[in-house]
Amino acid sequence: MRHPRPRSRRSLARAATAAALGAVVLAGPTGALAATSRWEPAARTWSVPTVLIGDPTTSRDRDRLEDALMVRINDARAALGLRKIWNFDVCTDELAEQWGSRIARTGVLSHRDQSEVIRRCRHAWAGETLVRGTALTPDEMVRLWLDSPEHRAILLNPDARRAGVAITEDPQGRVVGVVNLVRHR
Repeated sequence: MRHPRPRSRRSLARAATAAALGAVVLAGPTGALAATSRWEPAARTWSVPTVLIGDPTTSRDRDRLEDALMVRINDARAALGLRKIWNFDVCTDELAEQWGSRIARTGVLSHRDQSEVIRRCRHAWAGETLVRGTALTPDEMVRLWLDSPEHRAILLNPDARRAGVAITEDPQGRVVGVVNLVRHR
């Protein structure tokens, strides 16, 4: 069953929480949750767009910028014969959003320990790329990452299957970008 694209990542996260709460309500005396199992995949992931219409950089809509960033990352992967990343992951995306907000709030541009992403989201592998700068576009972010050997290795890792992405702005007006690429167990 195809599920419509959520209006925003935040609405998807709320829907996943509602689905989890609904699962508790649907649990009978035996605790069986079979009736809700068909909703699990939709609650955990949603599709990365393959193309974007128009220029997302003319919009302040963070979701469109984040989608554009993943399209550019997938373009770079495809150009080198690598598999595209087809799904965003709710848990990973929430952690990316939290980390981006933390960087914007504290001004400290540092990587999160990826063992936390692996543990909290039950992944087998995780890698993170960060960027901060003035008026950065998705194209510029990907170019900067590909020019850095460490970040390039993460973006082009063949193990990457899902993503979490955050683009936010700090109080100085700088763009902060966080991309977590993961492989689920």
